[in-house]
Amino acid sequence: MNVLVIANSARSIVCSAKKAGYTVFALDRFGDVDMQQCADKVQLIPGGQENRLHELAESFGDVDAVILGPGFENLEFKNTLNNPKEVMEEVNDKSKLPRKLKSIGIPHPETESIDKARGLGFPVMIKPMVGSGGMRNMILSSEEELALFKERNDAHEFIAQEFVEGIPCSASVISTADEAVVVALNEQLIGLPWLTGLPFAYCGNITPFHTKFSNEMIQYAEQIALDFGLLGSNGIDFMLTGRGIEVIEVNPRFQGSLDTVERSTWMNIVDAHIKSFAGELPKVRKTACFAAKAIVYANKKVVIEKRVSDTLMRCMESGRAADIPHSKAVIQPDEPITTTLATAKTRSMVLEKVEKSARCIKGMFAKTEV
Repeated sequence: MNVLVIANSARSIVCSAKKAGYTVFALDRFGDVDMQQCADKVQLIPGGQENRLHELAESFGDVDAVILGPGFENLEFKNTLNNPKEVMEEVNDKSKLPRKLKSIGIPHPETESIDKARGLGFPVMIKPMVGSGGMRNMILSSEEELALFKERNDAHEFIAQEFVEGIPCSASVISTADEAVVVALNEQLIGLPWLTGLPFAYCGNITPFHTKFSNEMIQYAEQIALDFGLLGSNGIDFMLTGRGIEVIEVNPRFQGSLDTVERSTWMNIVDAHIKSFAGELPKVRKTACFAAKAIVYANKKVVIEKRVSDTLMRCMESGRAADIPHSKAVIQPDEPITTTLATAKTRSMVLEKVEKSARCIKGMFAKTEV
């Protein structure tokens, strides 16, 4: 079976599909070393030429399936294995999602338009209506800060949400039109200062995530998948707070947790995703270990030197890194540089491993940032 993956960063999907035995083509923006090693054929997406994507896709010839990854889920192909466009629009709009969740009895932070933000009290979370991975999220602590924010030209693109503190976590779910199954619960790493300077940026995962609310997370995730009509691999983001578990967002696409779920469960998520469109669900597996990934962001502009690229390649070959940039690649401030990976018997051990690797990598880049 020939599969074409189109994504800003296609590495995790491409390499998972290749491990499952598929012939894999990729349209990708970054062209990371390990993605190109996994794919049978690659085309890079030129900056500012997204209007050529269908033309570039045709260069691969006929394919049996197209998988649209983050950044390109709204493209239309005749044989796409993704959620329908109308489903994507419904769950991606953070201004409409709360009403739907409330109607089916699932807890969710109070959410309002920017004009009604002061009614939520302070501090208040401000986030884009669609997407961003936490990159553009911010906290406003007073009416003065809110008033200044409202003066922004793009203020209408944001919503206000009740600020809730706790442990960010997620459920990875596979669903067909009639059934859904949660294959893993994951802890999310958000805004860790040893990885990024952005306070709410997604930085990685640890799988599994154990909590006394695991059953509620599974129940809510499967209910959401069925009520929204989600298909394939999807993610439900939660916050474990002092008052229990609350749904934060629904991600109708492949998630960053793919790496840790596969390493922890030995399940192939892309294979499960493809088979779900034929009505087949995977069997839930017990986790074999704790798996972690940590995304290292650039503090400043970075130019990848050959010695750094060679070191990251060695880390990749030993299974300790992924998303390896090419030598001479230019990484802008607050963009991801690379990903560290690890497995261990306990959460503390696996977190210690990825933090050690991340700090080592940060140390190398401290010498090359310009």
